[in-house]
Amino acid sequence: MLTEVSALAVSLGFLRWWLGRDKHPNVPHIRPGTDLAKDGPYYVVQSFLESHKRELPMHSYPLLETLGGLLKMNLHIINDPVKSKEIFSKSEAVGGHFELTGWWQLLAEYRRKTKGRNWETMTNETLGLMRDHTRSDPKGTKISKLCRRRLMELASKSNSSQNGWQKWTLRFHGWDRICKYANNALESAVKLDKYKLFFINLPTWLRAWIPLRFWPDWVSFQQGLYDDILDLQEMHNKNWVLGDESDTLLAILQTDHAQGKMEEWDVINLIQQLCMTGADTTASVASGIMMTLARFPEKQAKLYGILESQDFRADEFKDCPYLMAVIYEVYRYCPMIYRSLLHSITETTEIMGETFHKDELICYSITGTNMNEKYFKDPWKFIPERHLNEPGEFQKSQYQTPFNTGKRSCPGQILADIELFHFMKHFVKHFKFELHPDHPMPVVETEEGWNNFWTRDPHYAPMHHFLQPKERKFLLVPRDE
Repeated sequence: MLTEVSALAVSLGFLRWWLGRDKHPNVPHIRPGTDLAKDGPYYVVQSFLESHKRELPMHSYPLLETLGGLLKMNLHIINDPVKSKEIFSKSEAVGGHFELTGWWQLLAEYRRKTKGRNWETMTNETLGLMRDHTRSDPKGTKISKLCRRRLMELASKSNSSQNGWQKWTLRFHGWDRICKYANNALESAVKLDKYKLFFINLPTWLRAWIPLRFWPDWVSFQQGLYDDILDLQEMHNKNWVLGDESDTLLAILQTDHAQGKMEEWDVINLIQQLCMTGADTTASVASGIMMTLARFPEKQAKLYGILESQDFRADEFKDCPYLMAVIYEVYRYCPMIYRSLLHSITETTEIMGETFHKDELICYSITGTNMNEKYFKDPWKFIPERHLNEPGEFQKSQYQTPFNTGKRSCPGQILADIELFHFMKHFVKHFKFELHPDHPMPVVETEEGWNNFWTRDPHYAPMHHFLQPKERKFLLVPRDE
């Protein structure tokens, strides 16, 4: 008996060592400046800043350590902006989206367990845009790329009078509810809270034995968004049948489905993904622009003066380069979207001299580059003029990638810039942004001052899928007409 117990103890010890071993001992490992259970966006960003100070091309960071070390997950963060572009643009092995595919797979498993509408045709693979890009699944990769192309076509038409793709959405009366679903979806999909990471790491067969009451709350909540999308599809199809002119996104996607180019749930999930990506991200950046202009009133006055001098007429980016410079300086200086999405390795590959295997995680340290003197002079200062060339034209820095780069960069980046440009043009015209006397936001243009602006709350705190300021309240004061 003693022999068997000893053998079991040795076996468990070896298993713990094997699963918890450092797979990349040559990559510096930076731990958060707090307990891992209290880790949050601020501490992830601090690892970016430390890594850039040490001029590390890559570092690792712990995401999850549980079950006595049996379940351990590290994120490997690329710090070199030039290398990052090369890797995400050229590599065929970094096309997985672990944090997102796991999220959607939970939704699919829950819907099948509860037999929600259209559950019979839903699988863990029919994820639309979020299908992995991998050579082992050429069909799925092709579908994902087609979904991306459809969204980019939509974005390119959004600034055109010919855009009929979204006309039907205005007649759907559930958009307030859809926005609530969409904001919850983006937050729960992107945030790095430990319970979500633990749950999506469990094998499917093991999750099947877990009672639904123990599943994350957002899994059941998000089923309502699927039902609304199905209602929207039924409403759309009352006035459209296959073979009619495809002047809406749904018509185009349903035609693709009928032609065998994608599956039914690829269509539904792509509509869901469109709702998600167009919601919280743009709103957060817009609030960041207004908040930052309130903190730097001289830049706000300059922007207002330029727009006023041209009667607020600016139909294209080139019509007001300074507005574009303000937007991109806020992307840099107030980076609420502080990192790229997590990419998972789809096949064994070499990255920056290290061999990575399937399902290991990498991302790019957007904020680390943003605040590095090597790439941006006086990084702790808010200077929109850094984005203008000598003739005064907007010039984007080659080192700035707020939407990441490559085959899996944000497909809505053009639309985001367009929306922010026109949104802020009108807001600056009608409102002055001022700090709230009861909610101070001190302006100290040093590294310490910049760090003190952000909350230290953990990933599971509300809205902490993004880097969040300690204070968010400011005043919108109507300008005299």
